[in-house]
Amino acid sequence: MSAKLKKEVFIPEDVTFQINVVKNTLQLGPMILWVAANENKRLIDRLPNLQKRIENHVPETGMICICSEEGVDPKTNQIKGFYYSHDSKENGLKWKKAVFSNPGAVFKRVRLSSVINKNLISQSNGNLFNSYFYTKWEMWKLLSSDNGVSMHLPFTKKVKDISTVKKVLKKYPSIYIKPVDGSEGAKIIRVEKGRYGYRITDDKNNKANVTKLEEYPNLEEKLKSGREYIVQQDVSMKHDSRNVDFRIYMQKNKLHKWISSGITARVGRQGSIITNLRQQEYWLKARKAFRKIYGLSKKEAASQEKQLVDIFTKACEAVDKTGHFGDIAIDFTVDKNLNVWILELNMRNVYPVEDRSLSHKVKGTPFLYAMSLDGFNTEEKKEKKVKKAKRKEMTETTEMAENKP
Repeated sequence: MSAKLKKEVFIPEDVTFQINVVKNTLQLGPMILWVAANENKRLIDRLPNLQKRIENHVPETGMICICSEEGVDPKTNQIKGFYYSHDSKENGLKWKKAVFSNPGAVFKRVRLSSVINKNLISQSNGNLFNSYFYTKWEMWKLLSSDNGVSMHLPFTKKVKDISTVKKVLKKYPSIYIKPVDGSEGAKIIRVEKGRYGYRITDDKNNKANVTKLEEYPNLEEKLKSGREYIVQQDVSMKHDSRNVDFRIYMQKNKLHKWISSGITARVGRQGSIITNLRQQEYWLKARKAFRKIYGLSKKEAASQEKQLVDIFTKACEAVDKTGHFGDIAIDFTVDKNLNVWILELNMRNVYPVEDRSLSHKVKGTPFLYAMSLDGFNTEEKKEKKVKKAKRKEMTETTEMAENKP
């Protein structure tokens, strides 16, 4: 390469590229940009853990770059960040500082300003996926307009004051109040209507009994704080006095098709209204949950899982009509009559993956999709034998946890 070309185009010599020849054009790639933080300091702190994901789950081919939102300059179209060095012999950090531009595909994991978002879409010729992160209310409105999905949505309404909550409680004896932009179950409360008043439980499992909703501390103030909330029909499923819900990992593969990378059931602590890590008692593989909790046969459990994948493929296709997506974790519940209820679609908070046997596929598939968007075909990276041994050990431990009463 001429010195002039090397100066204009950043092509590191410690990276192994694939080569495509299209007509009279030589293409080197893939060149994938992973936007993994909003601030440079946050990104630098996370580099060691982000490196482990590349080493364990991502094919080391082409240039895998990483940056924060701060690293993108929309005026110059330059991106300051790091690239992953293939030839590094050291056991330490393999990320090297660099300035680059025009990625072949962008895997977006954080919310970006509209200016940066548009710039990266332009630089990648539209190959940025997870293009928009919907709030709970926006997602409900979007899916409720789709005939193939709307029957799987609990009744939901935007709420600004206690009067709205009271109206919904006339229709449903138990409801949830959730911040529209919340995550990990934070700030959620459940309100149950009783004979002499209301029973309220918050996300930290604190309970209160009041005769009037106005007596619950700060509820009116919270609803009028400026932060948006929704009130939602309670469709929770219980097993041994514990809430049970599910998570399915829907991802696009290298053929650009939505697939399920796995489903887990999560059982909350007794009395808790949420099932995430803060309040989770244990988890089960979905098919085992359908047999143990719902009493289905092996054949029925397999059929139920297939129906779930069909439902959530339709949901992902509905979302795709509004943007470009490739990696969505969907939280849902299945009631005692096997009705499926969609609770939330997560584009940001996809991890952690409770079932470690799913980690390789869940964490590697988005990169295979990104590489295919850039026009390069890459096979899934094989798991290391050491990792498999550790996974087997963890699975055995998990089996013990799954049998916990």
